[in-house]
Amino acid sequence: MAYAFQTRIELECADGFYPRSDLSTYQSDDFELRLGDLHYRDVREYAVGRNTSAGWQERRDATNDPLPVTRVWTDFLPQQEVERVVPARSDGVEFGMEALARAAVSGAEAVSAALDSLPELYAEWRRGQEGMMTGLAPRRLKTGQALLENVDTAGSRIRDGIDLLKRDTVAREAFGLMNTAMAMANRRREAVIQKKLPGDVDPPTWRPFQLAFVLLNLVGVTDRNSGEREIVDLLFFPTGGGKSVSWTCRLCDCAEAAPRIWRAGCGHQRHHALHVTPAHAAGLVCALEFLRTHDDNGRKTLGEWPIEIGLWVGGAASPNNPAAKFFRQGRRDDLAEAVPEQT
Repeated sequence: MAYAFQTRIELECADGFYPRSDLSTYQSDDFELRLGDLHYRDVREYAVGRNTSAGWQERRDATNDPLPVTRVWTDFLPQQEVERVVPARSDGVEFGMEALARAAVSGAEAVSAALDSLPELYAEWRRGQEGMMTGLAPRRLKTGQALLENVDTAGSRIRDGIDLLKRDTVAREAFGLMNTAMAMANRRREAVIQKKLPGDVDPPTWRPFQLAFVLLNLVGVTDRNSGEREIVDLLFFPTGGGKSVSWTCRLCDCAEAAPRIWRAGCGHQRHHALHVTPAHAAGLVCALEFLRTHDDNGRKTLGEWPIEIGLWVGGAASPNNPAAKFFRQGRRDDLAEAVPEQT
């Protein structure tokens, strides 16, 4: 009996292999499948595997025109290059956390000057996407139009969030506190990473999608009667980090600050994966509590009850009681020194 490991079939053709388009999802009634068909309409297949994947090498000449694909192979671990997404910025929009906090304190006109251009920046991007729909097949055009309707809805909600900040003093105050708390926590975290003093690091800023997401949800966060409270927003942005750590915590800070301006109580619950995210959340809570106890108007704004965080990490699968084992064994001297997490 013989065994073969890491086998591979490879074919070569000097004239090149003929590509095909995967149209299996073009006629589907499932919107998600049709969405994939629209997004990957320009992708060509040169080989298909059975119980395996397939690979090929696409080449281009000196003028960047495609050359024939002359080699294909089976591949159990295929690779795909994912291009980096670099968000566009505009000088007409203020992305600095501390600058936005100052604008919130200054009033509606300052908020308007800082944020009013953001919906237009989003609308400009939308117009570019609409221009790419020229010449699409009918079903793909219908899918694209549905996506543009979702973009219009998101743009309207962003604009509503800005309008709320301009007319509602409580929402504006909560937005300012959130920006201040985030800036404080961010400066301390970056100071440790860069080995500098907090005041010496660059002023912390939002990524455009983070600021837009917070503004999009402000009405639902602050208005108990808003129909947007029935919406569950799923945001996917290929940042490689920064979503749950950053914008979710910022939005929750705003949700924490706004109710405290009215009353005490539990502000929100959040779920985190068991990594550094809970430590970041604790850092934001510490920043809010610092503002409550050290700012001249802190207690007046955020109340007398401390801002606290509770953390549950499970018991069966998480080593959350390592010290108890050592104490039960009478090995108190063997305890390792704690490694503090900078928050």
